[in-house]
Amino acid sequence: MIKRILVALDPDGDTPVATRFAIRLAKRFDASVTGLAIVDTTNIDSTIAVGGYGTEMLGNVVWSEMAEESRIVAERLLSSFKASVEKVGVRHRDIKKHGVSFDLIIDEMNYHDLFIAGRDSHFFYNQPDKETGTLARVIKNGNAPAIIVTDEYRDVERVMVAFDGSGPAARTLKGFVHLLPYGKDVEIELVMIAGGNSIDEMNRSSNILKQAEVYLIEHGFSYITKRVLDKGKTGERILNLQLERNPDMLLLGAHSVSAVQRVAFGSTTHYLLENSQGTLFISP
Repeated sequence: MIKRILVALDPDGDTPVATRFAIRLAKRFDASVTGLAIVDTTNIDSTIAVGGYGTEMLGNVVWSEMAEESRIVAERLLSSFKASVEKVGVRHRDIKKHGVSFDLIIDEMNYHDLFIAGRDSHFFYNQPDKETGTLARVIKNGNAPAIIVTDEYRDVERVMVAFDGSGPAARTLKGFVHLLPYGKDVEIELVMIAGGNSIDEMNRSSNILKQAEVYLIEHGFSYITKRVLDKGKTGERILNLQLERNPDMLLLGAHSVSAVQRVAFGSTTHYLLENSQGTLFISP
């Protein structure tokens, strides 16, 4: 059951959509919503080069200006969040913190059932387009399921599940089933990319999806379809199917580190996080 929802606020076009998702779920479950704005002073520090005495003084001035600018952005984000939730009568908390974005978000996730954020969130208010990698690290290392949204709000009635039988995929499916964010009447399509094009590989994939289907049926879901796709680049195959089927939400497992530049995900999850055309549900 969902009783506490955390929304990470960021100055991008996705954040109002994240707030709207949180509001709809809060009204459904009579839950509270926490809006979290962070003045990330560590990221500010990393952008300022300190040399001699004169440079150090200039650096302090620049740091103060950037910190103040970030504080103003944080206040504006919290004001907008507060107006949105109070307008519809949703219980809420609005929090502004100073420090490391990653650590502060993870700490708040410890006491919330669900985390919601925009896909383009970087949590560096002074330079909103600066790639910080924070969102990927939060999803991987947090201990609450996450909904990652784009700039389009959609009611969730049709769900696609990218499932391969792995631990991360199973945790995501279980997280969705146990939270029941959209009830049991949603349409679910289970999708797997076969490990090869042989009959044995196709049968193996079908058996894995069958087990997932049985699990969903035992939990009261009725509208379930299964699809095994031929071997190929998993991320591209799933993205193409997402574009074709146009589900309201895509479920993904947060896979382990496979390259430094991917920060917290395997290549498939990283690819879909960056390129998905719709809302994602991911469990750590």
